[in-house]
Amino acid sequence: MVIVHNIIIRGLNSIYVQAPRVKPGDYADFIGYCLCFSGVLHSHHHGEESIIFPGIEEGSGVKGIMDVNRVQHEEFTPGLEAYTTYLIESKNDPSTFSGTRLCSIIDSFAPLLLMHLSAEIPTLLSLSKFDDKIDIEKLWEKEAKMAASTTDKTTALVFFFLNCDVTFEGGQWAAWLPMPGPIKWIFKNICTWPNRAYWKFASCNRNGNPQNLYPIESLG
Repeated sequence: MVIVHNIIIRGLNSIYVQAPRVKPGDYADFIGYCLCFSGVLHSHHHGEESIIFPGIEEGSGVKGIMDVNRVQHEEFTPGLEAYTTYLIESKNDPSTFSGTRLCSIIDSFAPLLLMHLSAEIPTLLSLSKFDDKIDIEKLWEKEAKMAASTTDKTTALVFFFLNCDVTFEGGQWAAWLPMPGPIKWIFKNICTWPNRAYWKFASCNRNGNPQNLYPIESLG
């Protein structure tokens, strides 16, 4: 879960840092990239609320044990919806896009989102007191399968994949993404192709290594 949260934060950081620097000719591609973040976050939190949280409640026998986390979702959702709405409107007319405006919207929900992502980890660690009553690995596997089957494979899933830094903590999590080699090859070479213009904004390249952020690199 920590790695998933790091990917979410890294992806949002890539948007926030680049938004004020994107040139008009790249607005349309950048808007598409930013919308992928919405897809990732919606997929992740839908999986938590439909699989992870109910599974934890059932296993622990404690009704409402994850209610604090559900409330945190509700707290940043209006800001995320404003973010998505603004991007959809801008997609219809990219010339109206403002990176400064987008950053302002992110500022309205990012602190709540980051607080939630940070607070959720201790909550999950505290579940160790229930010993083997909660098979958290099985719940994560079930949630991951649902996400893989319901999330767009050429937008949100690629965004997730290209913001996963394989060098993080000395590379000890490089093999974390539970994908067989052939599936990884498909992601790198096939799924990235339809929206290939988006991925220059990603924080990592197709091999998972950090890359220079596009607008900053283009400034020399």
